[in-house]
Amino acid sequence: MPILNRYLFNAIAGTTALVVLVLLALGSLIEFVGQLDRIGEGNYDMLSALQFVALKIPRLVTDLLPASVLVGALLGLGALASSSELIVMRAAGVSAVQLAKAVGATGILIAVFGGVVSEFVAPQMDLYARQMRAVAMSGDADMAGASAWLRDGNLIFNVRPPIDGVDQGGVYLFRMGESGTLAGIGRGDSVQSADETWMLNNFRESKFSPDGVKIGWEIEREKISQLSDLLALTAVRDSSLAGRELWAYIKYLQANGLDSQRYEIVFWSRVAAIVGVAIMCVLALPFVWGSLRTSGAGARMIIGVLIGLGYFLLNKTLADSAAVFDLHPFVVAWLPTAMLAVIAAIGLLRLR
Repeated sequence: MPILNRYLFNAIAGTTALVVLVLLALGSLIEFVGQLDRIGEGNYDMLSALQFVALKIPRLVTDLLPASVLVGALLGLGALASSSELIVMRAAGVSAVQLAKAVGATGILIAVFGGVVSEFVAPQMDLYARQMRAVAMSGDADMAGASAWLRDGNLIFNVRPPIDGVDQGGVYLFRMGESGTLAGIGRGDSVQSADETWMLNNFRESKFSPDGVKIGWEIEREKISQLSDLLALTAVRDSSLAGRELWAYIKYLQANGLDSQRYEIVFWSRVAAIVGVAIMCVLALPFVWGSLRTSGAGARMIIGVLIGLGYFLLNKTLADSAAVFDLHPFVVAWLPTAMLAVIAAIGLLRLR
């Protein structure tokens, strides 16, 4: 069986890599075309646009991997079926279950690769790409943007846009009482990050009480330390967050009574997509064993593209419908993958 596993892995991984390269070239071209309107803003030139697209490649790979594995497995296993090698394997005593396990093992290895890229490479590269583009488009001018609002328990912070590479500008603090009333307002001239701790410069707070207004209250240092990571998380898109960072942000939103549905869907969709890679690989086996056995590579590719496109559209449709129909994020993320698993299981049962 180890020899069979290696043989099937080479057949599937080789065609999958080829499909990834083709789809990646197409995706990169579309991404580059989308940057053409931005060229000429500040110092953002053609070379910067090419660098941006190159940095986005890991994220494109993880997004394209499920469909690429299905098409690659259809092509690789289809070639084996056309040359009757799968029939020879069955005649040699290899059952359909053993074939499914061998193909599934290949899918798991590819899924592990996709998971590593999704967790440790794609988020960092995506974040750097956005930062690089923002700096280039700003030219010699200061970075501008909307102020950031953060909540930590009964504290609400309003941080103004950055002034330079160190200071973040003025910061306002609103302290809420137990009954939801305003208990205090504070302001600092600037906030700086040092040793993973925020330092508020010239900070003063006016605290409201039945006895009057007291001035001079200082915010606790522990709150400042916790807030540093929160600002870093809210300053980027979910595509720039690793899974562990995304989960930490979800917990932060839930702890403060904020809506976390969108980020929960993103988190569970990433996990489901990794599992879906292995399922996509197994799903190809019933197809090449049945009606596509004598078909050409073009027919297999069309079937794979259609299934992959349907999987993608179903994911997007459910994600967009979650807020409208109040669907649970776990169900939204896992339903398409679960449907693929059921289809693959039914197909494998028919092979016996």
